[in-house]
Amino acid sequence: MKKLSTYLINFAIGVLALLFFISLGLAIAIYFRPFYYMGMERISAETGYSVDIIKENYDALIDYCSPFFQGSLQFPTLPSSASGISHFEEVKVIFNLFFVLLCTTPIFLFGLIWLQRKQNNYSYLLSTPIIMCILPMFVGIACAIDFNKTFVLFHEIVFRNDDWIFSRYEDPIILFLPERFFLQCALIIVITVLLGCSYFIIQYVHKRKSIKY
Repeated sequence: MKKLSTYLINFAIGVLALLFFISLGLAIAIYFRPFYYMGMERISAETGYSVDIIKENYDALIDYCSPFFQGSLQFPTLPSSASGISHFEEVKVIFNLFFVLLCTTPIFLFGLIWLQRKQNNYSYLLSTPIIMCILPMFVGIACAIDFNKTFVLFHEIVFRNDDWIFSRYEDPIILFLPERFFLQCALIIVITVLLGCSYFIIQYVHKRKSIKY
């Protein structure tokens, strides 16, 4: 019974750690705007819009998606359709959910880790990175094989309507969000999760060495 309890706690630690690092990666990818700004010149050349227009409309979108923003989405210089606005409303709900996870998962994560350490059980240092690596591995393989199909499948699973299918004429903001932008976000999230895995692996190796000595 005690062994089963240990397995369940270790599994919970792995899942919580995965959710935390996914949330952290998403926050970095979306809210650390210099990642996007570095590609604005290329987007400007491809779309014909000036860098200033791209920046102010992208900033308006990211400001709206912030959990601290209250009000409706309005693009400074671009038109938008009802379905486009509806989709971004759904995106904001998802972002807010991940923001809540980013703030709450560490509380439960550290609580369970403290519980294991109190019992002098450090097996979670090995099981956690294993659990955390499973999702990035599959996502990475899927993106490498066909990112576009993976992107479409993700939207079909997450969203129960077709509002995410934009018209460049009714919602030109989509021109400022090329496929490589979403690929960049996915890579940032995967890298963040892998860095989290590396942390637990390093702690596991260090703990094994200290036990031997």
